[in-house]
Amino acid sequence: MVDLNEIRTRTQTCREYLENSKGESKDEQMQTYSNYKLNEQAMKELKGLMKGLTVVILGASWCKDCRDAIPVLLHLEEKLGLEVRVFGTMKVAALDPDHQWRIPPSPPEAEDWGVKVIPWIEIFNENGERIDTIIEKPDFTPTLEEEFAFLLKKASGRT
Repeated sequence: MVDLNEIRTRTQTCREYLENSKGESKDEQMQTYSNYKLNEQAMKELKGLMKGLTVVILGASWCKDCRDAIPVLLHLEEKLGLEVRVFGTMKVAALDPDHQWRIPPSPPEAEDWGVKVIPWIEIFNENGERIDTIIEKPDFTPTLEEEFAFLLKKASGRT
């Protein structure tokens, strides 16, 4: 179980993260956000599944997969009211493969959660209990919003 209130003190929402981003990374992510077409069926399914959830993403502006995921998470944040918290300053310890994310400003959660690649997306219930994890890209579906719907239906026994 994690302390979501404590995590909130050290993270940003997707909107805050993007507004504080700079340069090409920000431009690319805002363009992705503007052009992204959400899967409407997945969005309908998610409306009843996301109540009380918090998503925590560990990523970095230099990571292409992170730059693809953040705009989708921003859509979920804005359109469904999903609480998304971003640790967006992950740094690799290239010479320490056993503890590759230990270098600050990477948060201690990277080590605690066994993060190997980013983006690392954790889904928590309102009590801070982990429901599931999305590692790098969706495993079971073509899009991130469909992956959320799949995992949350599975967790609730609706599949």
